[in-house]
Amino acid sequence: MNTTYSTLRWQGLILKAACLHCVLWGVFIMALPASSAKVYGFSETPHEIHLWQGTGLFITLLGVGYGLASTDPRKHWGIVLIGLLAKVFGATGLCWSVLTGQVSSHLLWLVPFNDVIWFWPFWRVVRDGMTSNARPVD
Repeated sequence: MNTTYSTLRWQGLILKAACLHCVLWGVFIMALPASSAKVYGFSETPHEIHLWQGTGLFITLLGVGYGLASTDPRKHWGIVLIGLLAKVFGATGLCWSVLTGQVSSHLLWLVPFNDVIWFWPFWRVVRDGMTSNARPVD
């Protein structure tokens, strides 16, 4: 089997899995804001519910982006870079919020499940995409 084909195949499958994960998680936040707020450790549903649901929309749209990128990971690596940055900064922000006492440490279970599992595969997609699209400057 061609190494390039197998690389693109696993990258496409990873991005499809990320798509499904984000779409399900984002729709959960939008459709069931009270239940999802409890998962995130809120004692009550946020008063500005539309902002909470907007978080779900953002997550859902990232999922749609991963689905689009799965069709050609090397071509659409920029979408994956945006997702990678969201995962890294989201995890960092949540950890910082726990360290500064803004949120409960019980939320840390979300970091490996929603963010860390995607760091390496997303980085590989971005790295491979950047190097395959590199063109010499005239």
